Amino acid sequence: MFYNYAGLILSTLGTLIGITGGYLDLALQISYKGLLWTGITFVFSVGGFVIGGLIRKLSIISHTDFLTGLWNRRYFYLMLQEQRLRSTGQRAQLCVAMIDVDGFKAINDSYGHTVGDELLSGLATILKRNAKSTDIVTRWGGDEFAIIFSGITVENAREVMERIRNLVETAFLPYRLTISAGIVPLRTNRDLNELLMRADQALYTAKTQKNTIITVTD
Repeated sequence: MFYNYAGLILSTLGTLIGITGGYLDLALQISYKGLLWTGITFVFSVGGFVIGGLIRKLSIISHTDFLTGLWNRRYFYLMLQEQRLRSTGQRAQLCVAMIDVDGFKAINDSYGHTVGDELLSGLATILKRNAKSTDIVTRWGGDEFAIIFSGITVENAREVMERIRNLVETAFLPYRLTISAGIVPLRTNRDLNELLMRADQALYTAKTQKNTIITVTD
């Protein structure tokens, strides 16, 4: 994405402006000293890196969930479209898992929102640690999460989610915290809204059973 390279792009542009100005100074024999353009080039180059870094930082903040440190829903949509284009070109497989905490309202009511926030942060850590670095782990909102699994079959995605489900079940025993999830593969002939709707339907089915993973393969 652009913000990842903003510093390099702006710094390069600044350097080119400075070099161009210096060249015109010599070509047109304007009475500026070469040292002046050297200083201008340096300022533009360093300024580009600084401004680019700020742009990148602000963009990351706008795409990050404050409580859990995971990516937020806005970033999820951006990356889902990007990953879909990439997977289509490379014929790589792509799956989406929608995840929800079972009975989270009851936990909040019993233990308070502070404990609830701590549990969500702990769950986010488990999700992040058990996903690949190329996967997009997102806080969808409230007690819902989503993961974009890239370069993985739906069967492998289910194995990952089953491992996560088992870890969650044992990690928060005093609170009896469990999760349910629905997993769907992204088919090239289906749009993204349909993908998410099918994932939601799978999640709804899983939540009727609780502590369950439902996979849609067709």
